Amino acid sequence: MRYENQQPAEGINVTKVNPAIQFLKFLVAAIVLVVLVVIVLQFVGGSLAKRVPFKYEKQLTEKFDFSVLGTDSDAKERNPALESEMRSYLNDLARRVAPGMDLPDGMSVTVHYNEENVFNAFATIGGNLVFYKALLTKMPHENALAMVMAHEIAHIKHRDPIVGLGGGVASMMAVSMLTGSSGLAERFLTQTTLVTSMQFTRDMETAADKAALGAVNKLYGHVNGAGSLFEVMGSIKSDNDAVPDWLERFARTHPLSQDRVNAVRTLAIENEWRETGELTPLPDGFQDWLSAVQ
Repeated sequence: MRYENQQPAEGINVTKVNPAIQFLKFLVAAIVLVVLVVIVLQFVGGSLAKRVPFKYEKQLTEKFDFSVLGTDSDAKERNPALESEMRSYLNDLARRVAPGMDLPDGMSVTVHYNEENVFNAFATIGGNLVFYKALLTKMPHENALAMVMAHEIAHIKHRDPIVGLGGGVASMMAVSMLTGSSGLAERFLTQTTLVTSMQFTRDMETAADKAALGAVNKLYGHVNGAGSLFEVMGSIKSDNDAVPDWLERFARTHPLSQDRVNAVRTLAIENEWRETGELTPLPDGFQDWLSAVQ
């Protein structure tokens, strides 16, 4: 009997599959998995959060001081009396707008004024609205401001803040479980999470616009001036000026301003709401209230 130590064939340890292609397939599969998981968990988390009674949501924020959000503690001159008058006016406007929103029993809103130079207003959990000074300085009349107010109240009515919070928490839990302690992977997957949630946010904004326009019509008897809000927004310069509309529509959480102006006109025509009517000026002391912080 003869034994022979044969040499292995050439290339036996060399894979016939390109590693780069394998990695690319794995990456695509991972992205698809994350997107599917995030979509499911956002829906489930948001649906469960929406079932939380509003009274518990409100109790959660009762001890939170919303006045500290972005407050400029280094301001040299402040006039608390004027700030109080601005808050009183904003809350009075909310009370006048609310009846046209058909809010559920027990649901109420509280408006907070922030003197930071930020062009924004937002609704958060517990029926709390925050209006920033820079936004208010751009309001041409009360009709435009009422549209903002009604829009944010609509978010409260639709429970958008608690839905967003529930969906966001569920999504971030999924990202954390999938990434562990990897900072780079977590940042990458977090961006994927944000992209998948943008369409939900745009849908919420569109629904809020529709509800707000109806409330403005009930308050003033017409919708003249409601679209001014979006015209002002469109006139403000931003870093996205050079971005094509189709790309900006995908990347932004809000519909384009011009799209919203067109939607206002379409809704007015469909519901036979008057597009002409007298515009209500802002209160005489409005500009003084805005000067509460020098």
